[in-house]
Amino acid sequence: MVREITEQSGKGEVLIVEDTPASLKLLSDLLTEAGYYVRQAPNGELALWTVQSRPPELILLDIRMPGIDGFEVCKRLKAAPELSQIPVIFLSAQHDTDDKVRGFALGAVDFIAKPFQAEEILARTDAHVRLARTQKALAAERAMLEQRVSERTAELAALAASLEKEVEQRRANEEFMRLSSQVFEATQDAIVVTDRYGRIVACNPAFTRISGYASDEVTGQGAALLHAGEADMQTFQIMVQAIVKTGHWSGEIMARRKSGDTFPGLLSLSVVRDAQGEVSNHVAVFMDISERKAEQHLIDFLSHHDALTGLPNRLLARQQFEQKLVAAKREHRCVAVMCLDLDHFKSINDSYGHDVGDKALQVVASFLGECVGADNIVTRQGGDEFQIIVADERQLVHTMALAQRILAGLRQELIIDQHAITVTSSIGIAVSLSDGDSFDELVRNADTALFRAKEVGRDNYAFFTERMDAEVRDKLAIQSQLRGAIARDEFEVYYQPQMCLQTGAIVGAEALLRWDNPVLGRVPPNRFIPLAEEYGLVNAIGEWVLASVCAQIKLWHDQGLGAIKVAVNLAASQFVNDATVPYVENTLRDFKVAPQYLGLEITESTVMGDPDKAVAALRRLKAIGVSISLDDFGTGYSSLSYLKRFPIDVLKIDKSFVDDITTNPADAAIALSVVTLAHNLNMRVIAEGVETREQMEFLRQHGCDEMQGYYFSRPVDAAAFSGLLRERRCLQDLS
Repeated sequence: MVREITEQSGKGEVLIVEDTPASLKLLSDLLTEAGYYVRQAPNGELALWTVQSRPPELILLDIRMPGIDGFEVCKRLKAAPELSQIPVIFLSAQHDTDDKVRGFALGAVDFIAKPFQAEEILARTDAHVRLARTQKALAAERAMLEQRVSERTAELAALAASLEKEVEQRRANEEFMRLSSQVFEATQDAIVVTDRYGRIVACNPAFTRISGYASDEVTGQGAALLHAGEADMQTFQIMVQAIVKTGHWSGEIMARRKSGDTFPGLLSLSVVRDAQGEVSNHVAVFMDISERKAEQHLIDFLSHHDALTGLPNRLLARQQFEQKLVAAKREHRCVAVMCLDLDHFKSINDSYGHDVGDKALQVVASFLGECVGADNIVTRQGGDEFQIIVADERQLVHTMALAQRILAGLRQELIIDQHAITVTSSIGIAVSLSDGDSFDELVRNADTALFRAKEVGRDNYAFFTERMDAEVRDKLAIQSQLRGAIARDEFEVYYQPQMCLQTGAIVGAEALLRWDNPVLGRVPPNRFIPLAEEYGLVNAIGEWVLASVCAQIKLWHDQGLGAIKVAVNLAASQFVNDATVPYVENTLRDFKVAPQYLGLEITESTVMGDPDKAVAALRRLKAIGVSISLDDFGTGYSSLSYLKRFPIDVLKIDKSFVDDITTNPADAAIALSVVTLAHNLNMRVIAEGVETREQMEFLRQHGCDEMQGYYFSRPVDAAAFSGLLRERRCLQDLS
């Protein structure tokens, strides 16, 4: 019944293996609407059971799953002969080169990065399902054709042998000859009968149609006139040896038509012997397989080339790299691998559509091919990623000049479908000997250099260095440990007291995240928080911090330690996330914490990225009832026209102005201006980073409302902060 549903769907059966329910539903709905019969598996174990019970035509396989991950699932599938031909497309939220290298090594046919693009999912699914079906159909058809040739050859051999009984079984022989004649005339395969010396004595109409020779033109001629000559001499010699030794041969040959054109054919040749066992005839059956060879050639091309641009893919690039490396070592040269990305290419697809984006990639591919010349190799790895393999002298003059030409050439305006499009690119370069001696190592290092080229402003190129590698490995180590930090309970919230400058009492605290990892040790926030933002982990961490703080506020209130307001830093991605406001509301409600006891701190750069959107977002947060602080005020380029529109409760004077506030008139003037501006806008002012009594006295005398800093207290854990609240004492004598 399920197979009938699959066949009615028309487009085939796809198994989606994804542990994230939202992603699983998104992919299932998308492919079902596109006409596919979709099966689902939320983990690797169920995926293996599902595939063994009934193999699908394509598997979309998530890499990161609990239990058996995507790599192990793929490995087990490829180890099973009956399942190894099922194409696998990996799904990943990462753009990790090592993951891609490992996936392709295990036998994956493609990668699709999250977040998913519907057009990309459908296009790649359609392409790989069609390719799988074509390969399966060709294999079945070839087997069927070989069986049919073998069967027909055996049949004709039997018919020829039966001629020996003509005298004794005349009537049976006449019927046999009639039937043989019908088969001979009607079959679509060419049949040629020769005498013992190889001279043609008979041929059927299919032979004339395929070869162009009429029957009377070849009768009495040697069968060698159909041979392609030197182009297929080795096959011809093998065939002759097999006929002499076994009396039978079958395989592919190159034949020649009357026009002189050669074509591939599938031939089965058998010896016919008389009653005395002597060779009397040879029977050959063959068919023209030109179209099938063309289809196979296309399949072979697509398996080694990018379908959109026609450039070599990663598999072929690896082979060509190995050839260049061997030649380079022999000539005492080096091989450079250049990884190239188009800067902000997604905006072209978003602005003009994927058709224009595809045409832009084709134009770029053509330009790169012309720019690098015939001696170098351009490949496309997918998306807007290209690789260039260059053989160069040790001085790398050619490679640097080529990178500069590419950057300059891609800055030129492209006209595509009447759209004027400007693209720039970033290039990372790794060189054999100094940066590695294998394709995978050089690609990985070139990707690292590419990342650096983007960091310094894009439209640039960078060579790989050991320092880059160390930085990347450090980031990868942090990323690897960061992913499970919440589950392993490695985070802890510290609290830095905020003091009232009139009474010296603790009136609040700023929540500060600390991470103590058993592998990396104590990791400073300035190292792991930017990476959490880069890798998309900051929202989950921010939600954990907010829940932890609300739980602590509730505990302090229940213990009667006072109405303390705690400020929590809000990352930029949280600030623009539509789910943040509902999460804050739900968390406050779940822990039974009144909104006035929670403050949210947002940096100046966050709100000034898009001030109009920031105003709307701040108003949504303000409507909850929490207070809002603007952190790092004065370090960016705030517009006062926007500041007056922001529903801000507190301005925080950045530590960079407080450090020299008593010795640098400029810092003092800025700090006092912030105090005056805030009070005129009915905002409170908190100075952070106060470390000396002189700084505290200066700010108190000039109207600053609150302070925090090492002069009063370092950030402490919740237990130590509870002790400060129990003492109910001032941390600093303000008299």
